[in-house]
Amino acid sequence: MTPEPFIVQADDPVDFHLHTRASDGGWTPHQLVDHLVEHGFKVAAVCDHDTMRSVPEAMEHAANRGILIIPGVEVTTWWEDRQWHLLVYGADPTSERGHGFGALLARQADELAAAAERGILALESHGHALPSLEEVVDGRPLLPVHVLLTAIKDGHASNLQTAHQLVMRYGETLRVDVPLAETVRAAHEAGGICILAHPGRNDGAGILSPDQLDRMLQTIPIDGLEAHYRSYTEDDTEHYRAMAHERGLLVSCGSDSHAPNFPVNPRPYPARWVVPFLERLGCEVAGFDGTSWHRGADAVLQAPRTS
Repeated sequence: MTPEPFIVQADDPVDFHLHTRASDGGWTPHQLVDHLVEHGFKVAAVCDHDTMRSVPEAMEHAANRGILIIPGVEVTTWWEDRQWHLLVYGADPTSERGHGFGALLARQADELAAAAERGILALESHGHALPSLEEVVDGRPLLPVHVLLTAIKDGHASNLQTAHQLVMRYGETLRVDVPLAETVRAAHEAGGICILAHPGRNDGAGILSPDQLDRMLQTIPIDGLEAHYRSYTEDDTEHYRAMAHERGLLVSCGSDSHAPNFPVNPRPYPARWVVPFLERLGCEVAGFDGTSWHRGADAVLQAPRTS
C-alpha cells in the first residue's frame, strides 16, 4: 500500500541541508526542529557529516510538531583527485537493502575515530596538550573536528584552518573519505537520492564545471545538484539550475546551517523552487502554478516567516 503523500504548499519554506551535534553542528535535534516549526518550515532534512545518528530523534520530534524531516547524511567522498560532499536522502541503512550503505557509514565512523586518535597523538607528542578534549567531545563519538576545536580552545590555533595546518605539520592529514562511485551505488541500493552538495562553493579545489559534471555522469549516476546554497549569488543559482536542468538532474536547496546563527540559520527556500525533488521525496506540492525560481526571487530569503 502506497503511503499518502505529505502535502506542501508551493510557498512553504523548506531546507534540505542542516547539521546537528551528531557531527560538527551545535543544534540538538529538538532545538533544530523547534526552530523550524517556529519559523514555518514544512519539510527539512538533517544531513550530518558521515552519520545519521540524529535522524531518528529529529524525525520523531518533527512528527509530533507537524512537519516532515527527511532522513539524510552528507558523505565525504573522493573523485578525480579531490573531495566532494554528497548529500544522500531517504536511504535506510538499517534495512535489508540498505546493508551496503550502512556498512559504508560504519566504515567511515571507524576511520574518522582512528584519524582523530592519530591527530591527538600528533599534537600531544609535539607538546600541544589537549586538556579540553573531553569537554569538547561531550560524550559524542570522537571525530577529527573535535580535535581541531580542542586545539583552538586550548590556544594552539586560532581557527579550524590553522588548527588543521598545525596537525598536518606533524604528518597527519585527518583525511577520511570514500569513493564517490561506491557511495552512489550503495546509496541507490538503499533507496537513496544522491545530490552533490554546494557545487559552487570553492573550498580550495575549485568549483564544479560543466565538463567535470559531464565526466562524472558518464560513470556515476548522481541524481541532482544543490543549486540553491547560502553563499550563492543569483548568477550562481541560475548557473547551477541550468546545469542540472540541461542534464535532467534534480535541483535541491540547502542553507548548511550548523548551529543557531552559524554560519546561518535555516533558510526559507520556497517549495516551488524544488518541486521535482520534493516529489521524489514523496511530497505533493499544492498550489504550484508552474512558476519556479526566477531572478529576483531570492529576496524572499531575507524575510524569515513565522507560523
